Amino acid sequence: MIFKSRDELPATCKCLLCDKDKPLVEIIVVRHRKSGHFQVRPRCKLCHNMRERGHRREYKTKYLRRWRTYNSEVNESYWRTSSEQNREQINARAHARFIANHDAILIQGRLRRRAGMRVSLAEAKKLLSRFGRCYPTRYGLTPDGLKECERIRSRMRSAGQKVSALDIRMMVYEDGFYLKPSRQPVPYRTASNRLRRWQAKQRMRAAAA
Repeated sequence: MIFKSRDELPATCKCLLCDKDKPLVEIIVVRHRKSGHFQVRPRCKLCHNMRERGHRREYKTKYLRRWRTYNSEVNESYWRTSSEQNREQINARAHARFIANHDAILIQGRLRRRAGMRVSLAEAKKLLSRFGRCYPTRYGLTPDGLKECERIRSRMRSAGQKVSALDIRMMVYEDGFYLKPSRQPVPYRTASNRLRRWQAKQRMRAAAA
């Protein structure tokens, strides 16, 4: 049944599947895009959904059964291999992004853990390009910068003000008392090298004993 306007639609309609009279809200109504007319289908939404679900499930089962019959040589490894390849590609891309942004992510984590500051990755990259990979630790400061930290700390202490060491270092970084980014050490690599040297000494002592 086709109607030219919404006002002509009936209040109720009979569903041919469940043989019940139902209000128009529960009946499927389709609006044609070109003509703008409304078409009332003689079935309710509940019966339509139940029928379509069963039909689609049955079609999918038959399709997969036919596909496995005609592609028996790749049936054993097709789905598993494709999913594993996709997972490996996603992990490889994520690892490449992490390696490319490693120093910026470290700065992000330091500011979040020590200062409670949440900065975006773009902002962390700007801090990295300006202050270097050691920001805001003491390892990126020059000897004059470390002395300046002590002067600011003593002045704040004499004035009765409490300022964290991280805030003082960030102030000193802003004043320009830091090493060039290309000359700054790599904190995590330096610590790992120290640990390796200490372990080698311990092994040598144990072998000598």
